[in-house]
Amino acid sequence: MPLKILEKKDFKMTGKESSPPIISVIIPNYNHAPYLKERIESVLNQSYSNFEVIILDDCSTDNSRDIIESFRGHERIKHIEYNATNSGSTFKQWQKGLNLAKGEWIWIAESDDVAHPEFLGKLTSEITPDCALIFCRSEIINELGKPATYLGCKHFPNNKYFNEIVNLTKEPDPIHFLTVEMYNFNHIVNASSAIFRKKEVPNLDYISTNFKLCGDWMFWIQIMDKAKFKFIDQDLNFFRTHGSSVRSISDKRVFAFFENALITRYIYSKHTNKFLKKKYYDYLIYIYFNRYDKTVRKGTFIRFLKQIYHFGPQAIIESFRQKLKHG
Repeated sequence: MPLKILEKKDFKMTGKESSPPIISVIIPNYNHAPYLKERIESVLNQSYSNFEVIILDDCSTDNSRDIIESFRGHERIKHIEYNATNSGSTFKQWQKGLNLAKGEWIWIAESDDVAHPEFLGKLTSEITPDCALIFCRSEIINELGKPATYLGCKHFPNNKYFNEIVNLTKEPDPIHFLTVEMYNFNHIVNASSAIFRKKEVPNLDYISTNFKLCGDWMFWIQIMDKAKFKFIDQDLNFFRTHGSSVRSISDKRVFAFFENALITRYIYSKHTNKFLKKKYYDYLIYIYFNRYDKTVRKGTFIRFLKQIYHFGPQAIIESFRQKLKHG
């Protein structure tokens, strides 16, 4: 896949850490043999040199093992692990990699994506002591490595807030971003686009137990709630989409809504105020009754109320009003 020549941009950089940190690159794989060689090579060919690679295969049934073994012995690859049975959870693999990692910073390089050679160099240049998460813009590609779209966009993230950050019209505000931008959409749609500080990793057992679709969303939120983040407005990551798959909560499976509700409740519990309370319960009530039709919602109303009651009696009253209206 041809890579773009990057235009150099100026960023505000203060309080840099004194020496280049070790980055532990975790490549969790399951049945991505068609993309695995390109992925591993894009990691090994990084211009930044202070990193180790951990490859984890979750009992793939394709020829992933053959491809992985062709890289055994490379000086940067410190661990190759094969599961005898499938773990059933992305986050169990993440935790396994974290347990093996020696680096202070982590990059989850998903096995079907591709990185620009300057990915680590650019992101590590933005590391400061008060920062725990750095992510870049991603270009969307398809199975053939050609430009594609995701949710109608060629790049992610793609909204006004990020444009304002890039134009330096305002500094990134972690609390604003968390409470206003992240409760209803995960702007870090691809783990491959980010590096994060290992010591700030949240409880992955909780995420693995309670999330099947939106676990990465909760993961980023819990890191952002502890420390600052930075965003680099360059296509340093190539996020591969597959066919008509849409990895978002907009699908028709109503349990995705309940994961979003857990995320919204978490943010509210950390940043409680009257404005956010009404904003959040209005959002959840609207989504529940308008995104999912009556047949999809069947048998879930009590579960819905158990989420909504955390926002107070007005939220409960409004929920019953909407129930009478929509059925």
